[in-house]
Amino acid sequence: MKIWAIIKKEYKAIVKKKTFIISTILTPIIMGGMMFVPVLLMRMGRVEKKIAVADYSGGIYAKLVEFNKKKPTTPGTAEKKFDVNEAMSKPKLEDGDSKILFQAVNIGQRAPQDLIKEYEAKILNKEIDGLLLIPADVGQTRQASLYAKSISDFSTNQFISSSIRTIISQNLLLEKQIDPQIVSDATRDIDLETYKVKKEGTTKTSSGLDYILSLAMMVILFATLIGYGQIIMRSVLEEKNSRVVEILISSTRTTHLFFGKILGIGLAGLTQVAIWILCAMALVSRFSGALDSGIIGFLTPEIGFFFVIFFTLGFFLYSILFSLVGAAVNTDQEAQQFSAIITWMMLIPYLIGISVTQNPNATLAVVTSLIPLFTPILMFMRITGSMPPPLQIWFSIGATLLTIYLLAWLGAKIFRVGILMYGKKPTIKEIFRWLRYK
Repeated sequence: MKIWAIIKKEYKAIVKKKTFIISTILTPIIMGGMMFVPVLLMRMGRVEKKIAVADYSGGIYAKLVEFNKKKPTTPGTAEKKFDVNEAMSKPKLEDGDSKILFQAVNIGQRAPQDLIKEYEAKILNKEIDGLLLIPADVGQTRQASLYAKSISDFSTNQFISSSIRTIISQNLLLEKQIDPQIVSDATRDIDLETYKVKKEGTTKTSSGLDYILSLAMMVILFATLIGYGQIIMRSVLEEKNSRVVEILISSTRTTHLFFGKILGIGLAGLTQVAIWILCAMALVSRFSGALDSGIIGFLTPEIGFFFVIFFTLGFFLYSILFSLVGAAVNTDQEAQQFSAIITWMMLIPYLIGISVTQNPNATLAVVTSLIPLFTPILMFMRITGSMPPPLQIWFSIGATLLTIYLLAWLGAKIFRVGILMYGKKPTIKEIFRWLRYK
């Protein structure tokens, strides 16, 4: 029963802290802000851009201006009739994208290099935002140049590139004396709708939304594992330095203290995760009519179940390593040096996970997700992207459980010696010697 008393002590010490309540409330808010605020700020920050166009080909500028004047309409909000073929044949900026004001450049007899130097000065003086240089042989080279002080507005860059491509294609077809209506039909853009196929049913969703939600779940998992690992490490280190641990082990075994601390803080972490899942389920149920169908299709009970499973596995896997650091070292500086190794080890699956969300069944994703130290993050990311075969999921869970058992066995041996070692920075060689103590 002593281990149960330690579990209750550690659990209550965590959940009664104000920081636990604050982090429980703020973490989902911060994560939501990290996903959606940048998008909102990008849309709010859109301004009109003045771009000078030096059209040496002579056949691009007029149509580019025409394309730019066309605005997309939202179904049900605009009653004005328009030519569908004409509208669909031209690339457009979305409503929230930058507005572009194209200005023709009087080329005269000036060479491109002279023109560039002149407009570089205008760009630096903020008279214009950019210069679009269209060479005379753009139809053959398919190359144009945009000079600007800032080139990070991807939507504007994409609009200009796709517009010029469409114009060149139309001009080539018209030169062959093909009916303009056929040309319009042939160069129309395609709106690709995406549907996610699952056992529960097929749902329409956005690939971008699915990608963002998968990354968000990965970040929450990664941050929570590191956060609670640091809590365990500091808790052990504080008790060691204050000599409280000497009183504790006088009345209980070191293994009870070791596992009780991990289990108590682990239950606190699971409590926090359970609160997040229940709140997410309540919000999805309450606002299902207002939420995007992609969000509803993503936040399924199956995702919640596997999140808890892999959070639990990841927690015990890494908490054992963090607790060993706290027991072995004597100062915060030493703890940070050793814990940095664990953090970098956790960063590997985090970095790989970014590509796993896009290709969940690629060889790299499959192999790395079966490595126990990487499984909690990578296998969960594969599940959010595309459900892997059940054999792979349960094999990864079994392999991770076996690894946790081995680490716990080794950890208990290191913990019982390291927790009473003071004043000496341990070396790797010395830590291996602790394993041989009986």
